[in-house]
Amino acid sequence: MNTALDQIKPETLSIIRSQAKHLGLSADEYLRRLLPADEQELGLKADREDYEFEQDMTAFAEGTEDLPDYDGKYSREDIYSDHD
Repeated sequence: MNTALDQIKPETLSIIRSQAKHLGLSADEYLRRLLPADEQELGLKADREDYEFEQDMTAFAEGTEDLPDYDGKYSREDIYSDHD
């Protein structure tokens, strides 16, 4: 019978044990804390942080509509234009 434990390499088990010990947990408790609270959390979905990130990027880009497109290179003057 092939169990899930048989599929985990000894090196990986060693890392799990080490991390659990470092945190003062059993290996089982350590692994359980890595898992989502329920199966619904396993699905990929847009979350609030992604929405906030997109909002931040939109705000950051405001006012850049009229800038010239990037042509693949910058001149030395372009790079150091704000340095005196």
